[in-house]
Amino acid sequence: MLVDTVRAPGAARTSADEVLSSLVLLQRVAAGRAPDTVRVFSPAPTVAFSRRESLHPLFSRAAEAARTAGYLPVVRPAGGRAVVLDEDWLVVDLVCSESARRDDGEVFRERGRAFADLARGWGVDARLGGVAGEYCPGEWSVNARGAVKLVGTAQRVVRGARLFTASIPLRLSERAHRLLVEVNGILDLAWDPSTVGSLAEETTVDDDVVRGDAAARFAGVDAPRRHLLEVVPDLDTALTDLVGDRVVTGAESTVDTGPTRA
Repeated sequence: MLVDTVRAPGAARTSADEVLSSLVLLQRVAAGRAPDTVRVFSPAPTVAFSRRESLHPLFSRAAEAARTAGYLPVVRPAGGRAVVLDEDWLVVDLVCSESARRDDGEVFRERGRAFADLARGWGVDARLGGVAGEYCPGEWSVNARGAVKLVGTAQRVVRGARLFTASIPLRLSERAHRLLVEVNGILDLAWDPSTVGSLAEETTVDDDVVRGDAAARFAGVDAPRRHLLEVVPDLDTALTDLVGDRVVTGAESTVDTGPTRA
C-alpha cells in the first residue's frame, strides 16, 4: 500500500507529523493493525538527529542551530547521523512486517541496489557504497561517480516489523548545506562537505518522475493509495504520545531509548 501524504489535501503539514508518522506506522504494522506500507514524501524543514547524537553533550546547541535556521530538530526513528531535510529532499519509507528477523546487512544491500538501479535509470552513474568523508556515513549508501553521496539509508527494527528509510536530495540549497556543516561541526563529526551530492547535479530527471519511479518500484505500479488518516484514524493521539520523546523543544529533552539499527 502506498501512503504518500500525511494529512488530507489542504491540511496543515508539520515536520513532526511527517517524521514521526513513520514510527507510528512501524508500531501499527508490527502489531498487525496496518498493512505493509510505502511512503514517498518531501518533508517540511527538519534536522533528523539520531538517538546517539541526542546524548552528545553539545546536542542542545546543535538543536538550537536547527531552530535558528528554521528547521525543526527531531530524534528520528531510524539510525545513522544527522540529516538536514526539507522540501528539496525526497524521503522513501518502507515499513514491512517480519515474522522472523532478516539480516540487517542483507536488507541494506538488497534495497541499496534497488535505489542504485533507480538512479541509473535517471541517468546517474550510481554505485552502491559509501564515499570517504561523507555525512551520515554508511557502507550501503548510494553514491554518484564514486565521488558524492546521493542516497542515505537507515533502519529501525522492532519485533514483528522493520522500517527502512532512504533520503535523496533532489537538489541542495545553500541554506541546507550550511546548516549541515554547522550541525556536524557542533557535534564534532568529522566529514568532508564536498561529498554532499544531489540529483540536480547529476541529471535532468524531473522530480515527479523520481517520485513516481520510487513509488512504483517499492509499492508496485497498481498499489492502492491511501491517506495516512485512513490507515491510522487515531493519528493525532498517536503522534501526541511521541512528540514529548522525539521533538526537541529546549535545552533539556527526553528521547526514546528503544532499539535502533543503522
